[in-house]
Amino acid sequence: MDTNSFRDREEKRQSNFKVVYDFAAGVLWLGAGVFFLVGKYLGAKLIVDSLLSTIFGIACVCYGVFRLYRGFYATKQR
Repeated sequence: MDTNSFRDREEKRQSNFKVVYDFAAGVLWLGAGVFFLVGKYLGAKLIVDSLLSTIFGIACVCYGVFRLYRGFYATKQR
């Protein structure tokens, strides 16, 4: 077994895992952000203040969009 081919396969496997991880994390953060933004309208009783919930929801949505962008950008680079 050639060590260079093993390294190439391992790097490709790790990059594929990172892309899947970025997509999954992006969807989860985006979902959490949407929950915190619209949870008060759906009747979800959150312990935190409405303003804090809105700020955290916006931050989650922004981070989720960033993770999705990073995943799309990584697939585009290949």
